[in-house]
Amino acid sequence: VGAVAMGLFLVTGLTFAHHSNAVIDKDNATTVTGTVTRLHFANPHPAFYFDADVKASDGSVVNWFAAGGGGVLSLRQVGWTNKTLQPGERVLVQGHQIKDGRPLLGFRRLYRCSGEAVSLGYDPGNESEYTTRIKWEPISPERVRELCTKGTLEGTIKPIL
Repeated sequence: VGAVAMGLFLVTGLTFAHHSNAVIDKDNATTVTGTVTRLHFANPHPAFYFDADVKASDGSVVNWFAAGGGGVLSLRQVGWTNKTLQPGERVLVQGHQIKDGRPLLGFRRLYRCSGEAVSLGYDPGNESEYTTRIKWEPISPERVRELCTKGTLEGTIKPIL
């Protein structure tokens, strides 16, 4: 009975936490380049794992997790499938990292390192302050290729005032 109660508590907590953005740093943005290792194309939000170009202080490669976009249906409407991102593909991801600094990102913009923007089915430049305090501007294909060549860039974009 105790295990069942604990399981229900955890599931309920995750359900309520699912739509809260309290854990993300919506005042700042992080840009990361890396190599896709796995795509999870399922609800509630498609997600992917990728190895970032930057190495941890101990020399190991950092494996990032990025989730976002709408649900699977909204991404299918703009052409996504379970093959949209392939393992080994190089990407540039912009989004909000969680506040505790772990390599977890709610992505807002996604680019292939060829410079092509990958549609998320919405315009992150028009999101509400609840979701972000950042004005997301598109990155030119040339700039995407440059950032991908340099490796991971982690930084911030100033909040909308």
